[in-house]
Order: sequence, then structure tokens, then C-alpha cells
Amino acid sequence: MSMTEPERHELYELAKRDVSERFAQLMIKALPPDPQRLATKDDLAVLGSELRAEMADLRTELRTGIAELRTEMRDMTSGQTRTMMFGLVGSVTALAVTQLIVAAL
Repeated sequence: MSMTEPERHELYELAKRDVSERFAQLMIKALPPDPQRLATKDDLAVLGSELRAEMADLRTELRTGIAELRTEMRDMTSGQTRTMMFGLVGSVTALAVTQLIVAAL
């Protein structure tokens, strides 16, 4: 059940009379027009659970992404290392053959 405008005005007048006008103004500004919109501890607990579940999902996605990135980097590094080794072996072999040919002349 939401508060009606006359009830809000009555609350304002009571606070103004019993405390101060400044307090009454601040209180009315702080209260939403529909008090049903105020969050309860139960609302916050549900929200907290939902946020924790979303964070767990994001954590899982991040770990999966990092694992995939590691695998991709390992594969790329392995391929590059293999290419460099074959290139070096070929260069050393060509150099050795060249030296043998020059020595034979």
C-alpha cells in the first residue's frame, strides 16, 4: 500500500512541528513517493546472491578465456620454435656442405 499525497503532507507537517522544517524537508526528499519501492534486507540478500552468481559466471568465463589463450600461445610458440629449429638445421647443413665442397677443391 503506497502513501498518498495527503499522507505525505501530514508526515511533513508532523515532522516540521515536532523536529524542524529542515528535517521535514530532508525526510520528504529522502522518502520515495512509493514506499513499496524501498529495499528490504531480504531484497538486498537476493540481490547479493544474484551478484555473486553473476560474478562466479564471469570468473568461469575469464578462466576459460585465459586457458584458451595459453593454449593458443603455446601452439604458436611451438610452431615458431619448430620453424626456427628446422631453419637453423638447414642453414648449418648448407654451411657444412659448402665447407666440404670448398675443402675438396
